[in-house]
Amino acid sequence: MAATLLTETTGTTYTPTTLWGTQPTPTERTASATDGLVGRHPLTDVLAVATAWTTTSPGDQAAIYPVSDNELFAAVWDATRQTPHTPKPLADPYADRVDPPLMDVLEGHLKDLRRLDDTAGGGALSQRYVRTALASVLDLLRNCRYTPAVGTRLLTTASGMAQLAGWMAFDADLTAAGQRYQLLAIRLARAANDEDTIANVLGMLSYQHAATHKPASAVRLAEAAVEHTTHSAPIVRARALGRLATARAAAGETDAFRSATEQCRTLLDRRGHGGDPPALYYFTPEQVAAESGHALVELAAANPSRASRLLSEATDLLTPLADHGPTTGFMRSAVLHGIHLARAHLLSRNTETTVHTLLQLASHLDEVQSIRCRNLLAHLRRQAGTRIRTASGVDALKAVDRALSAA
Repeated sequence: MAATLLTETTGTTYTPTTLWGTQPTPTERTASATDGLVGRHPLTDVLAVATAWTTTSPGDQAAIYPVSDNELFAAVWDATRQTPHTPKPLADPYADRVDPPLMDVLEGHLKDLRRLDDTAGGGALSQRYVRTALASVLDLLRNCRYTPAVGTRLLTTASGMAQLAGWMAFDADLTAAGQRYQLLAIRLARAANDEDTIANVLGMLSYQHAATHKPASAVRLAEAAVEHTTHSAPIVRARALGRLATARAAAGETDAFRSATEQCRTLLDRRGHGGDPPALYYFTPEQVAAESGHALVELAAANPSRASRLLSEATDLLTPLADHGPTTGFMRSAVLHGIHLARAHLLSRNTETTVHTLLQLASHLDEVQSIRCRNLLAHLRRQAGTRIRTASGVDALKAVDRALSAA
């Protein structure tokens, strides 16, 4: 734990050996997020690495070490420059053949799994199920016959499942495991020549760095995401600019945040009817508003002299999703943005609205299997406990405590 904490804080890789000079035991994990994913590799090797990683135990996945940002950037650079390549199916005429109707089912399954994540978040069972689904698609890629078109669809589906597995791992506060899945998603998408998915995954990595207080790395990854959308549809470019806006806010750059946000909204208004990438079904003006609200809370915390105006704007943007998320199916998002809303109220010293939002969060927490949301709420509860002294506030804090203990 000490080695992992030092690695995440300093950006330099530490292990028990470097700290204490002891040799790892045979059962000690020394794998990192980038093992087997640095340098140029043929697609067959990438599929083998993905299969081996996906089938490891949850304990092994949780125990891998994060890498420094520079090591991660090197792995990202290599992944985005891998040569696009259609997978080679088995030549055995007796091998099972993957036909388009099965692909329709697999793609529909991925869509349903994304909705599961929206509802429940990255719970242990959901993570395991997505890993199993990814392993099944990788097995088809490696051990079946299919046409080039079906092979590309298999790669795209595997990339989408790897991206989802990475997002769920991040939602469970398994940063290194999440990064490894995202690197695999980029490799698989690159093999399919799918620049839209590459940009989306880079944007997710940027968001994760912003959330873990690494703004410079968040900006760097978001800028890379924007660069990959040069020839993409407006919604894909908007998604990348939204990630850049979040990164700029994390860096405390108010003007750059507003500029990226405005570009994002303009492009989103130009989206066509139909034909959007399936992974971006959730990206609506309401989602942009919620993300902007969170960013404004971060800016307010970093700019006390302008906090009042920024927090007022943040509250207006966050409230709709926090209020209506439970009825739209985006429960995890509603809880997450509700936490940011409660923080905005707390920073505004508005006890009544803080108490109301905390009670709302406590009533819905058992519906969400997101360790990240629970950890964020627990941190907020500790902050609120030093500032709220009213009887109703004490009751709200106790309700949060009960919700957290029951989770």
